Amino acid sequence: MKRTHSHNQGDRFVQRPYLQAVIVTFAFILTACGSAMVDTSIQAAPKPTATTHITPTPTPTPLTPTPSPTPQVAIESGDWPAYLMDDEKDGFSQDETTINSITASSLNLFWTYHAKGGISTQPVVVNKTIYWGSWDGLEHATDLSGKEIWATNLGKSTNIECDPSTVGVASTATIAPMAIGGTKTLVDFVGGGDGNFYALNAFNGKVVWKTFLGTPPDHFIWSSPALYNGSIYIGMSSFGDCPAIQGQLVQLDMVSGNIQNVFNVVPNGCAGGSIWSSPTIDSEAGEIFVTTGNASACSTTEIYAVAVIELHASNLEVAGSWQVPANQQDIDSDFGSTPTLFTATIKGVQRPMVGAINKNGIYYAFQRGAISNGPLWSQQISSADGNNAPSAWDGKTLYVAGGNTTIHGHFCEGSLRALNPGNGAFIWEQCFGDGRIFAAVTVAPGIVAVGARRFFRVIDSSSGKQLFAFEDTNKDTYFYGAATIAHGVIYVGNNDGNLYAFGLFAKLKQRTQ
Repeated sequence: MKRTHSHNQGDRFVQRPYLQAVIVTFAFILTACGSAMVDTSIQAAPKPTATTHITPTPTPTPLTPTPSPTPQVAIESGDWPAYLMDDEKDGFSQDETTINSITASSLNLFWTYHAKGGISTQPVVVNKTIYWGSWDGLEHATDLSGKEIWATNLGKSTNIECDPSTVGVASTATIAPMAIGGTKTLVDFVGGGDGNFYALNAFNGKVVWKTFLGTPPDHFIWSSPALYNGSIYIGMSSFGDCPAIQGQLVQLDMVSGNIQNVFNVVPNGCAGGSIWSSPTIDSEAGEIFVTTGNASACSTTEIYAVAVIELHASNLEVAGSWQVPANQQDIDSDFGSTPTLFTATIKGVQRPMVGAINKNGIYYAFQRGAISNGPLWSQQISSADGNNAPSAWDGKTLYVAGGNTTIHGHFCEGSLRALNPGNGAFIWEQCFGDGRIFAAVTVAPGIVAVGARRFFRVIDSSSGKQLFAFEDTNKDTYFYGAATIAHGVIYVGNNDGNLYAFGLFAKLKQRTQ
């Protein structure tokens, strides 16, 4: 994965300006480490009025605040506990009722929190707390009014030959309950910027355990974890193909952090096949789906590079795979997009499906359990270059973002389209002449949320009409992190280090009383 654009979270890096470097956050080719060990030591719209705008100043490193005497440990309806919501990675907030196609036009900026590093992670919301990482190396816990509860330093990786040259936490956390010392506690599972994967006490940020997965800066965790049946699954990548390393998917025990299984994308001694996207899980079938990065020099053919792969969750053995044909690849045609699970009726039969967009601009849709047979359909979303945004699924429609394309005769630097899940046909198309979409698409009933360069937008899911737009004052910024829609508020971060909270004033009044 060369640096050419952005990452999931990414694109590969080809020496470019910092701005695109950030883009690379979602477009980096992540490849993984060698041996892993457990650390046993432990169209712009009017700008909204930003009334009640708060800019809290973070405390240096409040790592060990006193937890609440009676902390809640349940994941509640309306929470957003993981990257793209759940194991299916559908990006759908199905319980959201406050923000919809009628109310979205009344959104306002509640508050802004400014971190000391860029933000490419997706905020996760559990137990009235927002968890998110930043490129200064901190994993944060913030309350619903934008005040920091704790921040734990998980390290940074630096390579001056890469662009960006320094990145801290780029992995989005998964929050889940786990017993610690016999007490059920919420835990923040997240990849650090120092080559370690961490389990943190979600109430105070203390390290429960950490497992070393690869030596920085060569190895880096762009991927976000998936949790299934007591195991954590995380992809490993290079920092930015400078140099490339052996891509891996690692399975860890959620309680101890011990490594249970490792899937090597390419043979030992070879480089390539990075997993800088995130694993997607079909919990009913017990199967995992991953997309992989570019191949590299190897004495044998790297059949699992630039591919969609289905693995058994129990042991990470391959159940099926499909590699992008050579005639559809370009110089940097790997996958940086996390797979999306959905269903479709094809020839009168309802089929379990999985889909992802490749950097070549083609969205590929497969039947789960039959990946090796190739895609049931594919759709050209945009020209090659800069296509890394994971799609979203609301139970009836796929929403897919892309880079350069033409819609109704107009050039679009970015685009958003609603697709028929059965054949990929466009239902509606939205052209963005002012910026690509690099972060994942997210949805709630009636709305779609995307960031296009310095604009954050909310779109009507049935018509494609823009309902709301916010323009960052810095014309060089990008929204690299996916938006989270939870309990009547939308949270989204950008590469300037700004975490924004948008909502309705009536809701804000309720939340502060």
